[in-house]
Amino acid sequence: MIRWRTALALLGILLLAGYLRLGHLELTEFKFDEALVCNRAAEFVDSGRLPVTGIGSSVGVVNPPLAVILMALPVAVARDPILASGFVALLNVGAVLGCFWLGRRYFGDGVGLLAALLFAVSPWAVFYSRKVWGQDMLPPFTVLFFAALFATVVAERPWALVGAFAALACLVQIHLSALAFVPLLLLVLLLFHKQVRIAPVAVGVGLTLLLFSPYLLHEATTGWGNLRGALAVAGRPVEIGFQAVRYALLNVGGEALHALAGESWREFLAGIINLRGLDLAEQALFVGGVFFLVLWLLFRRTSCETGISSRTQAYTLLFLWVLVPILPFLRHSTPVYPHYLLILYPAPHLIVAVLTVEAVRWARGRGKIVATSLPLALAVLLVSIAAWQIYLTLAWYRFVDTHSTSGGHGAPVKYVMRAADTVRRLADEAGNPQVIILAQGDDPAYASAPAVFQFMLGRELSPRFVDAQQALAFPASELDTVYCLTPDVEDTPVAAWLDRFAVALPAEAVPVRGGPQTYHFYRLPAGAPERIVNQIASKGAPAIFANGVKLLKQESSGQAIPGHAVRLFLWWVAPSAPDHTDYHFFNHLVDAEGRRWGQRDGPGYPTRYWRAGDLIVSWFDVEIAADAPSGGLRVRTGMYTYPDVAGVPVVDAQGQPVSDAVEWELSK
Repeated sequence: MIRWRTALALLGILLLAGYLRLGHLELTEFKFDEALVCNRAAEFVDSGRLPVTGIGSSVGVVNPPLAVILMALPVAVARDPILASGFVALLNVGAVLGCFWLGRRYFGDGVGLLAALLFAVSPWAVFYSRKVWGQDMLPPFTVLFFAALFATVVAERPWALVGAFAALACLVQIHLSALAFVPLLLLVLLLFHKQVRIAPVAVGVGLTLLLFSPYLLHEATTGWGNLRGALAVAGRPVEIGFQAVRYALLNVGGEALHALAGESWREFLAGIINLRGLDLAEQALFVGGVFFLVLWLLFRRTSCETGISSRTQAYTLLFLWVLVPILPFLRHSTPVYPHYLLILYPAPHLIVAVLTVEAVRWARGRGKIVATSLPLALAVLLVSIAAWQIYLTLAWYRFVDTHSTSGGHGAPVKYVMRAADTVRRLADEAGNPQVIILAQGDDPAYASAPAVFQFMLGRELSPRFVDAQQALAFPASELDTVYCLTPDVEDTPVAAWLDRFAVALPAEAVPVRGGPQTYHFYRLPAGAPERIVNQIASKGAPAIFANGVKLLKQESSGQAIPGHAVRLFLWWVAPSAPDHTDYHFFNHLVDAEGRRWGQRDGPGYPTRYWRAGDLIVSWFDVEIAADAPSGGLRVRTGMYTYPDVAGVPVVDAQGQPVSDAVEWELSK
C-alpha cells in the first residue's frame, strides 16, 4: 500500500512528466519518418489488413509491424499529427509511472520517487518521448521487460518470465536496437538458472514466435530479403569505438541539447542561463552509481554469505541493464546514433536514485555532521538538476517556436497543420477535392512533404503531388483548383508561372516561425489549361507521340556555352486515356553532324500521376560537354518506355510513325 505522502509526491511527478511531454505538442516535428508510420497506420485502419512489416530502418532492413499497429490507435480517431504525438507522449508518461513502480518495488519508496522525478524531467528523455518514432515507444515496453525479469529473479515468480519474452518480442518489433536485449535475456537465464523453469521458457519462446509469425511468414514468402540484408550489414567492415558510451551518458540529462538548434545553436546557448555543469553532475552521479553497483556485487560475491540476497539480485539486473545493451554497439558495422541507446531508459535514473539513497543510508551512521550535511548536499544538487532541466526544456520550446533550427530540429508541426487547414478550407470553397501540393518530390513513400500532406489530407481530399523541382501540372477541371507551394521549393520556376496563370492568395500565406519560409497558396480558375495553351502557343502544330502525349512547345534558358548548362522547358498535354506504362523523355544536345554533347532524361512528370487532359510543363537541366563546339547545337526530344527503353515514335495525324524525336532550336 502506498503511503499518502508517497502517493501525493508521485502525483506531482506524473503531472510534471505529463506537462513536459504533453504540453506544447504543436512544437514537435512531423517529417518523413513520422508521416510514413502514420500513413502505414492509416492504410491498416482503412483496409483492415494487418500489416506484416513496418517501415524501413536506416540500415536498410525493414522493421516488424508493431509500431505501425500501435500508431493505428490514435490514427483511427483522427488524422492528426498532434494526436499521434500525444499518444506517444502518453505512453511515455506511463513509462515514468513504471519507473516509479519498479524502483519502489525492488529498492524502496525513495528510489522510486527520485528515479521517476529524474526520468520525468530529463530533457533528452522528454525529447525522445513526443515524436512518432518507433524508438520513442520503447521506454514503456523496456520497463515492462525488466519488471518481468525482476519478478522472475528477485520475487521468484517463474511464470513472469513469459512476460519478459513477450515484452522483448514487442521491443524488437518496435525498433531493432532492442535486439541488444537478447543476449541480456540469455545471460539472465544463465546466471539465475535456479529461478528459471522450463515450462515458462517454452511458453515464452512459443509466444515470441507467435508474435513474430506474420513477419516471419512474410520473410519466408519473399525470399528472406531482410535476413539477407541484415547479414549483408553484419558483413560490412567493423569499427570499434566508444560512441555508445558517450551517447549513454548524453541521454541521461540535457547535455548537448543545443544540437537540436542546428545552425542556431550558439544563439540558443546565448539566450539561456548556463548551468550545463548540472548535467555533467548528473552524469557523474550515474557513473558513480555504476561503480557502486560493481563494488557491491564484487563484495557480495566474494563474501562468506551462503546465498545471494534479493538486493544483490536486483543490483545485478540493474547493472546488466546498462552494461549489456552497450556492448554490441562498441563493435559495429553501421553508424551508432543516440536514439539507439533509448533502450537504457530509465536505468540511469534508477542507478542515480540507488546511489543517492545508499549514500544517505551510509551517512546516517557516520556522525551528526555527515548525517546532516551529505543528505542536504545531495538534496540541493538533485533539486537543482531537476529545476535546471525543467528550465532547459521549456527554454528549448520557446526557442524552436521562434527561431530557425536548420540542420537540427524540424519546423514545428503547427505550421504544416495550418497549411493543411488552409488547403481544406480553400478546397471546400472551390468545391473541388483535387488539390495540388508542390514540393520536393512527388511520392509519399519517399518524399517528406507529400508523406505529411497525404496523412493529413488523404482521407478528406484527393491531393496530387508534383515535384516542383522538375514540373508543374495544370489539371483540366471544370472547377477551380487549389495549389499549395511548400517553402522548400519557393525558388523554382513554378512560382512565376503560378503568378502568371493562377490567382495568388497572399492573404492565405502561412509563414514558418514568422520568417522568410512560407507556404503559398494559389487558385487556378476552371478550364485554365485551354487558356494557357492559347497564351503559350508556338508556331506549327504540336508533335504527337504514339502514346498520346502532345508536345506543344519547347523553349530554353541560359546560353549554350561549353562546360555550362542550359535549362530545357517542355510544354505537353497528357493523353485522354493514360495507360500504366512508365515513360521518360530524352533530351539530346547535338551538333549538325548528330554528335551528342549533352543529355538529360527523366519522366518529366511520372506516368502514374497523369490525368486526362493535364497540361504539364517539365524542365531538364542539361550539362554541355566542355569540349563541345561553341555554337550550332540543337535539341532532339523524344520519349521511351521505362525501364525497358523502347522508343515511342512521333506520329502523324493518321497515327503513322514519322520520326523518333522532335528536333528544335535553342532559344536565342
